[in-house]
Amino acid sequence: MLIRNLKKILATASVSLLLVAGCSSPTGSSSNAPAENKEPAAAAAADNKQLSLLIPNFFNDTEKHQWESVVNKFKELNPGVEVTLSNGDVNTESGKLTTTLQSGVTPPDAILMNAGPGRVSILSDVGLIKPLDDWYAKNSWKDKLQPFAYQMAAVNDTIYELPHTVDAIEVYYNKDIFAKYAIPVPQTGDEFVAAMKKLKDNGVTPLNTAARTSFTVGGLFSNILESVAGRDAVEALLYGEKQWTDPEIVKAGEMLADWAKQGYIGKESMSLNLADLQLSFLDKKVAMMISPTHLISTIVDKKVEDSIGTFSMPSFISGEKTEPTGGLGYTWVVPTKAVHPEQAENWLNFIVSEDYANVVLSDPSYNLIPTSQAALNVKPAGALLAGAIQSIKARSGYNPSVFIGSEAKEAYYQNLVGLVGGLVKPQEAMEKIAEGVKKDQEAGYQLTR
Repeated sequence: MLIRNLKKILATASVSLLLVAGCSSPTGSSSNAPAENKEPAAAAAADNKQLSLLIPNFFNDTEKHQWESVVNKFKELNPGVEVTLSNGDVNTESGKLTTTLQSGVTPPDAILMNAGPGRVSILSDVGLIKPLDDWYAKNSWKDKLQPFAYQMAAVNDTIYELPHTVDAIEVYYNKDIFAKYAIPVPQTGDEFVAAMKKLKDNGVTPLNTAARTSFTVGGLFSNILESVAGRDAVEALLYGEKQWTDPEIVKAGEMLADWAKQGYIGKESMSLNLADLQLSFLDKKVAMMISPTHLISTIVDKKVEDSIGTFSMPSFISGEKTEPTGGLGYTWVVPTKAVHPEQAENWLNFIVSEDYANVVLSDPSYNLIPTSQAALNVKPAGALLAGAIQSIKARSGYNPSVFIGSEAKEAYYQNLVGLVGGLVKPQEAMEKIAEGVKKDQEAGYQLTR
């Protein structure tokens, strides 16, 4: 089924091979160095000093500068290595990444892609990325990763990825708006609903999401699901021990639909993309949004750190507490046809090093949570990121989109957006997701403990 899904994706994907949406070379390096004009031995040596990386598109210049610092540190530690850093679509959902790796065009040496077993398996099942078991053993990566990150990468007998970040998806709120209407940070689910009602009654949009960037709706729902059903129930759901049509899961869908119907979720959500959502939130046109730590760089870029706070969406189950939802955020894979795998291995060793952790966590604008053990020894300079790391120090909740298969993921996003838009009933939405899960299971996709 995964292969059949892949063919469907390829059939609908653009045939364009222009994967690199924007190209940034912070080090000023280029793979077009005139190696062929050099003596053969020198040219070969120069070629072995090349490293090309594909990473997600930057949200702002702050993120661009962060990567410049990272690459410069790598070059300092590896004199003579030229690094070409490119941005592009690193989701498997669009099909562009798969298409490019199958096209015959020289691939990058390493790719930082959106994580999740359902995403990585789309590439590994058809041999587009290389197994990393030998590199794990050779470089002791298991011991250099935090246990949760390693366990998520090692869900199958063969490991194809090196986890880069974990997510902490929670509520970001405008402190000024809460203060203006004397709203304290909610401690219970009922207080959270009361806060949204008070904001709406005062003409303020309580909460927004972005239906045109469907994973933002997925992040919102992951918080609601955790708060309504509880972490243990969500875990059982993802491991196939509960059903999407079970009452507490459907109840979460009902709550999402009700918040949209009540106007607690802004009606403009259906026309927004992620950039629109972030702008409306930081311009104080909406009181709250649900986000992973990615938002932090934009907050710093807009210089509004002091007016933004965070909290976990409180539980609707009496006596229970919640954590931010998440899972692996980004992860590194190495194309099977990578031209410079030795430099890719060198780069991945850098990613799990204390040198890397020091570079990123000493930057107050940094916005991702590293997975390395070394990162635990470095105090983050940014208060928001430090708070997010602390909030998942013991454990995090689950963001289902990271863990479910491709058929379920497609149904998940479509039907959650449908709930926000009033286009589908909650019971029907959960039945559609359950159908996707069944298709994935028939294709052999199932998380195992």
